[in-house]
Amino acid sequence: MKKTIILLMVALWMPQIVGASVDVEAVWERGNRLYSAGDYNGAIMAYDSIASEGLQSAALYYNLGGACFKAGRNGLAILNYHRALRLDPSNEDAAHNLAYAESFVRDNIDVIPTGFVERSMTSLRRGMSVDAWGVWSLVTFGVMLLSLGFYILSQSRQLRKTGFVVAAVMLVGFVVTLSFGASARSEVLSEDEAVVLVSASSVKASPEASSKDLFVLHEGTKVEVLDSYGQWSEIRIADGNEGWILSSAIEII
Repeated sequence: MKKTIILLMVALWMPQIVGASVDVEAVWERGNRLYSAGDYNGAIMAYDSIASEGLQSAALYYNLGGACFKAGRNGLAILNYHRALRLDPSNEDAAHNLAYAESFVRDNIDVIPTGFVERSMTSLRRGMSVDAWGVWSLVTFGVMLLSLGFYILSQSRQLRKTGFVVAAVMLVGFVVTLSFGASARSEVLSEDEAVVLVSASSVKASPEASSKDLFVLHEGTKVEVLDSYGQWSEIRIADGNEGWILSSAIEII
């Protein structure tokens, strides 16, 4: 409990600073107590009231996912575990719980395989949060400047050579960490992935109710959102199949 509260400390005080309509810390504590007492729907309401204040926290979404799963709302559990992992990709508990929750999803969709390099780069990028990549980019930039100082100011030929080599390596590191951080931030802010929250929904060939049914998706399935038209969203699933689904049947991660 103490560790989770520490994770939320900075985020918890922000809404109070800008004049939040609720006492976020008190609501957080109440949500935790309700969860411990087995009142999962009450905990969901408490955590949701925090999220409605505009707070985004991996710890908040993790707890909300757990409460939703315990309450039998598996689609919402999967949605919130995904949100937690977007903010903290290194959260092993969230990843484990997500995999467990997804094991109950009825849709068994074959994932299109990707290349080794793409998988490796994606895995590396998701190994740290946006903030962590930001810290590493600042570290590499600082070391690069320090090494350049040695290269420019040192009277020793060996130190100048070492400074140049280290500066060059740190420049590459700075570019890589900065690009990974930017990519991770873009993923956090993107609205191109969603989770099906209804028990079942038909995917249509075109955005109209009378259109041909292509396939059916069930609660908890993750989809990629390609476009929207009126009350419909064009989506793609992991095996590459596409179609139109009611926007009310899904929620953006």
